[in-house]
Amino acid sequence: MRYWIVALGLLTAGVSSCNLPNALTKQNQVQQVTQQPALTTADVIPVKKPKTNAQKASQQKFLKNSTKRFKSKGAAAKYYVLQAQRNFNQAKLDSASYLFGRAWLLDSTNNDILWGYGKVYGEKKEHDKALFILYRALEKDPKNPQLLADVATSHLNRFYVTSTPEDLLQSKKLLQEAVKLNPKQKTAYYKLAVNSYYLKEYDMAWKYLHLSTADKKAKADKTFVTALLEKQKDPKGVYTRARMQ
Repeated sequence: MRYWIVALGLLTAGVSSCNLPNALTKQNQVQQVTQQPALTTADVIPVKKPKTNAQKASQQKFLKNSTKRFKSKGAAAKYYVLQAQRNFNQAKLDSASYLFGRAWLLDSTNNDILWGYGKVYGEKKEHDKALFILYRALEKDPKNPQLLADVATSHLNRFYVTSTPEDLLQSKKLLQEAVKLNPKQKTAYYKLAVNSYYLKEYDMAWKYLHLSTADKKAKADKTFVTALLEKQKDPKGVYTRARMQ
């Protein structure tokens, strides 16, 4: 799912809407988040077992036809995952969730399904559910830089809602791991810049911002840069208040 569209709107919105807790000034006193919300798989994967004979027959027909069409359940599941991703990128979240459910029936071991549900819940701002299922995916693929960044993004977005320092610190940890695995991951650098802004680490915020725009095609978000300039001048002089007007 590395080719999924990454939306940064929530990150930008958080810069102007969320106040930084004073507790963040003592970063070493805050424990990192390791616990997941008290949820179960049934809470986050809305695929119900058929109860009536008609429902059972319908499900069996679907499984049989899909297996016949794609030669295997695994291949069929990949097809439905792809369709779900396309719907997600078109902001059709309910359709994406339904299609991930189709894929789940065919192959519940496909990690992209867990990842996909996490993305959907993230877009719906159901951050506890997003984190629960994304950590399930991360357990199976702990060295995936994009997945690490997505989990970090969910922590960051939940921080905007709850102002919980642990979310911010865990987000930073995961993003640093992501860029270590893939130094070319520009969006992760941008999120680290936002993260550093809230931690009041403005030198680091500028450093990460410049790394995120090292590619000449990349453009910095005006709202975020303006907010950062209010805290500290750009050490490199690339961005100024006059240029942001």
